[in-house]
Amino acid sequence: MKNYFYILLIAIAVLGIFFTACGPEDDNKDKNVIEINEDIKSATVWSGDKTYIIKKYDFYVEDVLTIEAGAIIKFSSQAKNLTLSNNGQILANGTASQPIVFTSIKDDSKGGDTNKDGDGSSPATGDWAKIDLNGTKSSVFNYCEFYYGGFGTGASPTLDLNAESAAKIKNCTFAHNGGGISGKYYIGTIHADNASSETVIQNNLFYDNILPLTITGDISIDNSNTFSKDGIANKYNGIFVSRDIANNTTWLEDEVAFVITSNSMQIKLNASLTLGNNVVLKFSEASQLDILQTESSLVNYNGNGVYFTSLKDDELKGDTNGDENASTPQTADWIGIHINGWKSTGYATWPNIRYNDPNPAVK
Repeated sequence: MKNYFYILLIAIAVLGIFFTACGPEDDNKDKNVIEINEDIKSATVWSGDKTYIIKKYDFYVEDVLTIEAGAIIKFSSQAKNLTLSNNGQILANGTASQPIVFTSIKDDSKGGDTNKDGDGSSPATGDWAKIDLNGTKSSVFNYCEFYYGGFGTGASPTLDLNAESAAKIKNCTFAHNGGGISGKYYIGTIHADNASSETVIQNNLFYDNILPLTITGDISIDNSNTFSKDGIANKYNGIFVSRDIANNTTWLEDEVAFVITSNSMQIKLNASLTLGNNVVLKFSEASQLDILQTESSLVNYNGNGVYFTSLKDDELKGDTNGDENASTPQTADWIGIHINGWKSTGYATWPNIRYNDPNPAVK
């Protein structure tokens, strides 16, 4: 009987040592780091005290995903996209002291060494691809940070507002992300060149990205976004604009230029574009602005510090085409500003127009 008693005591002691050694550590790990291997198909909340590792290659959010302030979301090497579908929506409301972070699993500065390789890897632009809003219109990103997105050797966005998506993007930081130019197609870290005019992009910080921001012509931009930090800007440091202007739109940003990338961007009938003072519009090769009514549709076209010039013109708003001193502006780099005025008024000859074609083909 004594032998059985001693055996029982030894077994209890061994189990106690096992649970003491393994239990709390495992509990901590399970509590703070959560791996995501399945799509989200019902309303879900991600807690602000946790790090979420997305491991599913194409990860779909089909219902409301609420992300609390302080949460860290990392994309593993085998996971590239987060895509909204059906009723998918992201409500990511961080705070100034507790931002929500979207980053690479190799980024040990956010949430620690979650890939457990010590110093064996470091994050880089393109470690993960993008958050694809996929035509949805109600997501919110407030006090969020986006690092190391834009997957692939070609130009790729980090936050993609395709198919007339809309979102509120405020107080966010975008750094070390991709984007760029593919042929004549410009792709931003925030890629909103086919977004809804309801989109709001305010008070965000962009630095060390390849190309920070693309918008469709109907999106109004105030003067609250910042395009450099501690002297570090973006390679193509501007706001690149395509498609027509069909609503009353306002552009006020004066730190960087707005770049017209469409061959012929129109200010449609009953629409207007209002420019703030010191706003510069640069035009890519062979592009033009076509005002379908009179010059009054381009409000403050002659405002203080307002210019219309070539994309190669580094004198105004810096090196927007990202080639440093490799190119210089020339006459006829772009076509000009055509004013229909109901009777084909012709091309504008304002003194603040530079490097346009002085003899464009008659329209």
